[in-house]
Amino acid sequence: MGDDTDGVTADTALPVRTERYAGALRTGGTVVLGVDRLVVDRDDEPVVVDLDDVVEVSLQDIDWFLAVMSVALIGFGLLSLDRSVFLGGAFAVVGAASLALTYRKRYALRIQVSGRTDPLRCFPAEPQTLLAELEQALAD
Repeated sequence: MGDDTDGVTADTALPVRTERYAGALRTGGTVVLGVDRLVVDRDDEPVVVDLDDVVEVSLQDIDWFLAVMSVALIGFGLLSLDRSVFLGGAFAVVGAASLALTYRKRYALRIQVSGRTDPLRCFPAEPQTLLAELEQALAD
């Protein structure tokens, strides 16, 4: 008689997937969303958060107030160049550095965790994908 199994035994069964998302951080490191926890592993020690402790998740776009203020500082510095090249140049350089840092911190994933005063912030390479997976994991 024929064998009704399809060749899959208990030893060759597919492994249970324990992670929903694994990706890189823009600032270096990795982020792994498991079935019941989130691990943010930067260059220092990893931060492990149980999904039961997550209160709120949001994706922060670029800080427009700071970006506009940085552009205004650059403009003020450029307009002040005729009065003082040193001070006008210093204002323009500080404004450009502030704008670069503001752009670097765009799409910050903010995770409010119960028991922590500050939200956990990370900068994933694929922020929308991680946010969708995290919201789905919290809904389950």
